Amino acid sequence: MRISAVIAAHDAEPWIGEAIESALRELPADSELIVVDDGSTDATAAAVERWRGRAALLRNETAQGPGFSRNLGARAATGAILAFHDADDVVLPGRFTRQAELLESNPGVDLVFGNGFKIDEHGARLGPVIPRRYARRLARRCGPAEMLIGGFVYPQALSVRRERFLALGGFVHERVEDWEFALRASLSLVMAFLDEPVFLYRRHSGSMTMKQHVYAEQMLGMLERFVEEHPELAKLVPPGELADARARRWVRAGKHRLKAGDRAGAEQAMRRAVALRPLSPYYRWRLLTLPRTRAAGT
Repeated sequence: MRISAVIAAHDAEPWIGEAIESALRELPADSELIVVDDGSTDATAAAVERWRGRAALLRNETAQGPGFSRNLGARAATGAILAFHDADDVVLPGRFTRQAELLESNPGVDLVFGNGFKIDEHGARLGPVIPRRYARRLARRCGPAEMLIGGFVYPQALSVRRERFLALGGFVHERVEDWEFALRASLSLVMAFLDEPVFLYRRHSGSMTMKQHVYAEQMLGMLERFVEEHPELAKLVPPGELADARARRWVRAGKHRLKAGDRAGAEQAMRRAVALRPLSPYYRWRLLTLPRTRAAGT
């Protein structure tokens, strides 16, 4: 099956070359690479021109976000298998072929994803993207309960049958689109996890996950909306696990609110966690041990 790889890029001039080169090294000869320049204000598009003939370039006149850009590339793709990559990351050996082989040999599987390594701005490895304790669970099962734990399905590490991706509606146009996509996919697609490193995830000052306080709120907001919009989750996930998933996000948001000096907001978040799991000593402890005051940034 032909593979179509899509790279969404926004102001990625410093890294786009390495991302494209690493993808082209690993893509089979009959594959295609599509780069979507998402309204960049730097020389990202000019940098991509170096690979004219080997990589197709699509452009958004204004920035629309990674979800929109990936969907644009997916609609233009011609391969039966879609794979994604990010413009500031690096493709590792076997990333495309191993996952394509699994899809080809398992017609009942719709989506496969792998692991990766986090690296700093200098390329030093910081550890696996998916910690060992979660990787073991994902290797056994990839259902809604597992996807509720966190954002384990990185676009840079997944391959999916194009027709199933398009039927699902692709990515939403909001932050935390990767976790939302994984949750939605778990409701209707058969997913598999290969615990193999398939990409290097570059953490730098411009990456979204570096802004942890903002990211925590966005993840919480997305999860709460998703639970409200998908009542079928209550039938697919044990009630305790669903409540725990929500309570954990409220606690995480509370911790970041406290660090920002918002004690009232932190207390509100901890109380929401307790309301979700009233019999849990842990969430009660988090509320009872909340400091009376906390200086911003400490």
